[in-house]
Amino acid sequence: MKLSSALATLIAFQRHGHSIWASADERKLLLNQADAAKRVDDIVKTAMASADAGDVHGVALPLNYVVLSANEGKEQQLSVALRLPGVERDQNVMIDTGSSSLAFCDNSLVEEAVNITKTDYAQCNTYSGDSCPDDPSSDNIFYVGQVFKGNITAYNTNTDKDIASMDEVYFVISSKVQGYFCDGPLNGIIGVAYSGLNKGVNIPSPDFNILSLWNESCQVDNKSVGSCTGNNMTKVPLPAPLEQILKEDDESGYISAEAFGLYCDYAATIGSKVDTIVPSLGIFFGGDMALNNTFYNGGTPQVAAVGNSCVSEYKWYTLKLTSIRVPALNMTQSGFGQCDKCGSSCFTDSGYSSMHLPLPASRCNDLMNTKVDILKNMGSLLLDIVGKHGNTITLSLPLVWLAEQAVTDRLFCSGTSGDFILGFPTFQHYYIAYDMKSKTVTFVDLPLSNETEAFINGPELGGINESPSSGTTESPSSGNHVHSTIGFLAVGSLLLAFQYIS
Repeated sequence: MKLSSALATLIAFQRHGHSIWASADERKLLLNQADAAKRVDDIVKTAMASADAGDVHGVALPLNYVVLSANEGKEQQLSVALRLPGVERDQNVMIDTGSSSLAFCDNSLVEEAVNITKTDYAQCNTYSGDSCPDDPSSDNIFYVGQVFKGNITAYNTNTDKDIASMDEVYFVISSKVQGYFCDGPLNGIIGVAYSGLNKGVNIPSPDFNILSLWNESCQVDNKSVGSCTGNNMTKVPLPAPLEQILKEDDESGYISAEAFGLYCDYAATIGSKVDTIVPSLGIFFGGDMALNNTFYNGGTPQVAAVGNSCVSEYKWYTLKLTSIRVPALNMTQSGFGQCDKCGSSCFTDSGYSSMHLPLPASRCNDLMNTKVDILKNMGSLLLDIVGKHGNTITLSLPLVWLAEQAVTDRLFCSGTSGDFILGFPTFQHYYIAYDMKSKTVTFVDLPLSNETEAFINGPELGGINESPSSGTTESPSSGNHVHSTIGFLAVGSLLLAFQYIS
């Protein structure tokens, strides 16, 4: 498609558009979270009844949802209620497909828990965060603690019953911790990636001074910023708890798929109160059930290969992106060499509250400034990813939905050589199953409820009514607001986010 004809098409959309984007606080909540929670609970009950009858092997756990306050970056996560032996209170632990350790925040658990064993291992893990001015390698999101071994159970807060047990797994009880996974109502993190990410250090004795493994370089906003020490200590690979349990169940013959799947209801991410655990808005499927449930069977599974040519040890759920397309404009961008390099530039990670697309940084702004009607007419952005058998699988994300993510700081354009990260928002359109034995990630398009479809397609998505005579916009909830309409250059610049093929 020639550039001039593409612009003409966009201008035609522009002239017939009737709404533009409102700010996030002007959006109208239509989705009922109580109805969503009932849907989740009914699906879990049906799945477990099927397991009890022997029709499918595995487990289904209701998951909770939490979005943290602006002070913590508005992080959004799925969490599961875990319990340690002898401790009669939930530990609300976020689920992270981008790490492999199980770590609890509350050091008092060392004294409260029973029948856990202190090991000769310790762990210090850092995550990306603020750095010191003179030390760009430092971080302010971290935990350091003793490694224990024992039984951890998943707890159903709806039925007040233990659902599943992870026996004799390694976990950390933190001595010092700083991070969003320990803020608000969250009490820890369980990483469900490969064991290659779960390494500790061998300490001289169980009574070693664990805090000596953290080296503070500076403080930023009264928070410790630094790095982990222990480079001269012996590194010890530790089995990731979930991978260990799936492998044991497979070897015992109980399951045949070392897999798990994550589902999050669309209603979770719309209008939840901050710093509040909202129950039953997600589901964890484990074992064979991950590949045999209402979501997997109700859509079209697309199986992506994990890893690339440089992978010697599996760690993350890495993907190989080959192209980004917008069919309505006959646009294609390709050449993502960063996905062939060692490291973690292209992957799916539920621990990221946002999505990152390798597009020029200005294009997310263009997306936000484009009228809703234009985006709806343009349809979807397509992501082509290498499949399990060398084929191509294609994920479809509506442009109007991507604009919503950008408006709410859930989508970032990382530059053409930047990161490709399918973060948490991906769950709004896809059920994702992770098969740890076959080294695959499967995306299954989700059938959305009628109210969700109405929410996405209607002006409550973020579009606001526009006065055709005055050129001003009117918010359905906040009175009159004046917004500039999109100009010729802004419309055209959206097109330039892609390399076009003439």
